[in-house]
Amino acid sequence: MFKLIHKTAPKTAYESHKETFLIGRSEECEIVLKDPHVSRNQAEVRIENGRYVIENLGRNPIFVNGASIQSQILNDGDEIKFGKTDLLFQEARSDAKIAEKPSFSAKTVVLTSPQELTSGPRLVCTTPSGDSKIYPLDKEKILIGRSPETDIQLQDPSVSREHGQIEKKDDCYVAVSFSETNPLLLNAQAISEARIYSGAQLSLGSFVLTFISERPEDQQPAAKEMVGESKRSEWILGLAAACLLLSFGSYMAYIHIYRPWRVDRTLTSVSKKISAGNPQTALDTLKSLLESDLSHGQTHKTKELLSQTVLAITQKMAGDGKLEEAKEYLMAHLKHYGTGEEADVLWDQLDFYRLNIGNYLESLEEYRTALRQYSAVREDSPYFEEAQTSIRRIWLAYQQQQRKDQTLSQLLKEAETHFFAKRYLTPVNQNAYSVYQAVLALEPENKLALKRIDQMKEFYRVHGEQRFDQKNWSRALTYFERYNLIDPESIEIKEKIRVCRQNMALTGTHSGNSAPGHSAPNKKREQIKRLLEESGAESSWIMEYLFEEKSGEKDSETPW
Repeated sequence: MFKLIHKTAPKTAYESHKETFLIGRSEECEIVLKDPHVSRNQAEVRIENGRYVIENLGRNPIFVNGASIQSQILNDGDEIKFGKTDLLFQEARSDAKIAEKPSFSAKTVVLTSPQELTSGPRLVCTTPSGDSKIYPLDKEKILIGRSPETDIQLQDPSVSREHGQIEKKDDCYVAVSFSETNPLLLNAQAISEARIYSGAQLSLGSFVLTFISERPEDQQPAAKEMVGESKRSEWILGLAAACLLLSFGSYMAYIHIYRPWRVDRTLTSVSKKISAGNPQTALDTLKSLLESDLSHGQTHKTKELLSQTVLAITQKMAGDGKLEEAKEYLMAHLKHYGTGEEADVLWDQLDFYRLNIGNYLESLEEYRTALRQYSAVREDSPYFEEAQTSIRRIWLAYQQQQRKDQTLSQLLKEAETHFFAKRYLTPVNQNAYSVYQAVLALEPENKLALKRIDQMKEFYRVHGEQRFDQKNWSRALTYFERYNLIDPESIEIKEKIRVCRQNMALTGTHSGNSAPGHSAPNKKREQIKRLLEESGAESSWIMEYLFEEKSGEKDSETPW
C-alpha cells in the first residue's frame, strides 16, 4: 500500500492500494492536494519491478529529498515536496513484518530519572534544545541517521538518511561513517572508521552522542612516550612535520567543519529570534550570511528564514494599519531577493496587499488607482481570480454610469445596434454587452438581453475552440478571455485559458505574469522589474484592451 504522510500534520495521510494512480490538484486524481502551486495532474505513481516509481507530469517541479526530479524510485522514508506541501513516503508492510521489527519508540529510551540505564555501554544523545536521551548498545550494530529505518533517528537536515553506525568488533566498539556529504565527527575530527573509548563524543549535524561505558576495555589507555637520546634529531623533524600537518588540518577543519557548524549555529539562533517575535534583529545577520560562501542547503535555509523574517515585519506593519508601507517594504525586498521558491510566500503576500489596497481605493471611488493595484496581481496568484472579478465589476459600472436616465426601449435599441455591428465588448461605453447589462439592471428577466448575451458567449466559445484545435494558442486565448469576461464561472473555459497560457509560455510567445523561478539572471531581473510595476497594461488584458484602447488599429480576426 502506498502512503503519504503530511510532514507538518502527521495525522493527515493519503493512501492508495492501486498499482498506478495520479497525484495533483484536480478532483480526478486519486490523491488530491489543495495547493495552488501544484499542477492539476502533477505526478503519476506506479509499480515497476516491485518498486514504487514517481514521475512528474506537470509544469511545477517535484522535489525528493531536496532534489528536483523527473522520474525516480521511491524508498521508505523519502521526503517529497509538491509545491508548498511536504509529505513523507511510507510503504506499508504486512503485520508479520511489523512484528519482526521494533518501533522507533521501543528503541529510544528517554532519560526521565537518574536510575534509568546507568550501566552497560550506551550512547547519551544531546539534542539542540538541550534534552538528553539514552540509547543502550544492546545489538552488534546500531544504525544512526535521519531515516525511520535507523535505530537512532535524528531529525536534522544536516544528518544523512543513513549517516553511520556503531558496531562491536573484537569486544570493542567502533564508529563507522556512511555519509559522503555530511561528516561524522569523533571528538571534533572527521572520521571514516575509528575505535571509540568511554567519554568520546560523536557529532552529527546539531546532535552530540557521548559514548559511556564502565568496562575496563573501553577506557582510554594512557599514552606512553619514549624518546631516546640517539633519536632526538628524528624526533625534532617529526615534531616539525606534525606541526605542519596540524596547521593544515586545522585550516581544513575550519573550512569544512567549523565554519559550516558556526553557520548552522547562527541559523538556529536566528530561527529562535524569529519565533520569539524579534525578526528585525535577524534581518542583517541573514543578509550578511547570503554574501558569504554557503553550501546549497545552508543557502536554502538562509533564504527561507529571510522570507519568514520579512513576512513577519510586513505583517506587523499591516496589523498597525500601514498597509501601503508594508507593500512598499515587500517590493523593495523582492527587487533584490525575489527569485527562488523561498520567495513564493512573499509574492503571495504582496498580491494580498495589492488586493486589499485596491478594495480600499475602490471604496473611495478612486477607480483608476484601484485598477492598477488589481491588474498587478500575478496570474498564478491565489488572489488572481478575485482581482479580475474586481476589474470586471469596475469596468461594467464605469460604462453604465451614463445610462442612468435611459429608458428600457432606448437601451434595447442601442444594444441591438451594437450587437449587429459586432461591437460585443468594445469600445468602452459603446458595446452591446454593457448596454444589455444595463437592460437587465432594469428588467432582470428580459428575454432579448439574455438571448443576446448567450449568443455572444457562443460566438467566443466556437471561435476560441476552432483556434484551440488549430493550436493557435494566442488567438484562442483572446476569444476565451472574452468569454470569461461575460461568464467568469465556466470551469471548462478557465481550464482552456490555462492550457493556452501554458503552451504560449513553452513556445516563448507569452512571458506570463507569475513569480520568477530559475530562468537566466537577466530574464529574472527583467521579470521581477515588470512584476513590481503597477501600470496595469503589463499584467491585465482587460486594462490593455478595454481601458487603454489603441486608435486606428483594426484586426479582422478581433470580434469587436
